[in-house]
Amino acid sequence: MEDYAALKAKFITVFANVPEPLREEIVAVIENNPFSWYAAYGEIEHNTKNADKILSLLQKIGVL
Repeated sequence: MEDYAALKAKFITVFANVPEPLREEIVAVIENNPFSWYAAYGEIEHNTKNADKILSLLQKIGVL
């Protein structure tokens, strides 16, 4: 797995290209908690405990 900083940078690039109406759609579910693009961005930007899990999941499913 790539390091956290590299995945975070990829996420920010992908996020910037997601059309605004789609940013409210759920992109990840971590421990039965759904995260929209906006929520995932907030978690990743603030380096929360869920940020690494979100990035790992997005990499696993081929988004990153």
